[in-house]
Amino acid sequence: MIGEKSCPNCKQWNDAKDAFCVFCGSELFEKERRVKESLEANPDPFKVPLIKIGDKDGYLIVFGKRIIQLVQIVFFGILSLLLWIASILPG
Repeated sequence: MIGEKSCPNCKQWNDAKDAFCVFCGSELFEKERRVKESLEANPDPFKVPLIKIGDKDGYLIVFGKRIIQLVQIVFFGILSLLLWIASILPG
């Protein structure tokens, strides 16, 4: 039964490559899809919000945005260092 998935609706076995049941047409991986969508809907709290560089930005705009990204990374690094120092001081 490797590579097969049981249909949640009609309980028939289908090839795991199929997205829908060949017998009743219901979605085979609906639960997995919903879990994936809910995880993707929640933003990563540890991702640094850097300025976005678009595909159609010119060379000078990309250069300026890279400088801004560097300043942002340095700022978040200094902020992290200060938070780390503040957390070890009481202990």
